[in-house]
Amino acid sequence: MVKKKLLKKKVSKKKLVNKSAGNTPGKPKAAVKKKVVAKTVSKTIAKKKQVAKKAVVKKAVLKKKTVAKKPAVKKPAVKKAAVKKAAVKKAPARKPTTRSPAKSRAAGKGDKGLGLTYITRMDHGNTHGWWVRVYKDSKPVESKLFSDGVHGGKLKAKKLAQDHRDLVVNKHKIVPVHLRKTREHSVDKRSTSGVVGVTLSVAEKAGSLRVHWSARFMEKGRQRNVSFSVRKYGYEGAFRNALKVRFGAIESTMPRGLKPPAPTKVVQRWMKKQKIDL
Repeated sequence: MVKKKLLKKKVSKKKLVNKSAGNTPGKPKAAVKKKVVAKTVSKTIAKKKQVAKKAVVKKAVLKKKTVAKKPAVKKPAVKKAAVKKAAVKKAPARKPTTRSPAKSRAAGKGDKGLGLTYITRMDHGNTHGWWVRVYKDSKPVESKLFSDGVHGGKLKAKKLAQDHRDLVVNKHKIVPVHLRKTREHSVDKRSTSGVVGVTLSVAEKAGSLRVHWSARFMEKGRQRNVSFSVRKYGYEGAFRNALKVRFGAIESTMPRGLKPPAPTKVVQRWMKKQKIDL
């Protein structure tokens, strides 16, 4: 009995020794060592991470403190009002300009003044130039051709023709149509309308009348004639269309207040039959 008790004590002592060394019964010592090493490594890595995090937090706190301590440097404010006043002082004051109505009309057409009023372009055969024809009260005052070949080209001849036209107009005190007052226009006794280049033509064909207003003008050295039927546009409408074509061809503005003359008795009867209004 005594021997059995002694053996039991020895076995219990061995178990206690194994537990203190970390050995478990049934496992080898090498495996136990590996586990212990892995635990220690993981603990050291965790500690290093904690230390690194603490260092980062400390740096951030220090940066915030230094930024808060530094005083903000203010830039010198530039007063906008003072800059504007200086600019106004430097800029020279503009003088108010006034123009007469005649000058303002001429300025609206550029440097040409009267443009091509009383001037016609001639390109016919061997003749190339600018033809100046000035009229006063339906009578010719001046007629002169400025050839391109003689005067050094088309542009130079045109300028000379305009200068000569201006001299003649000023000499005879002629007021062009587009610079006259309302209802004032050039009168031509030969024209049925009283306006140069606009006429009323009445022709009988196949037992019926053909009445139309026509505009006559020069284009590329040739005379052109554009007509507008009274039956289609009316008596006054055809007259206005002819005026637009005529003044557009001579490059001048159409005066206001122009009205066609009263139709003849023959035309009035024909208009009544055709039911055409004035």
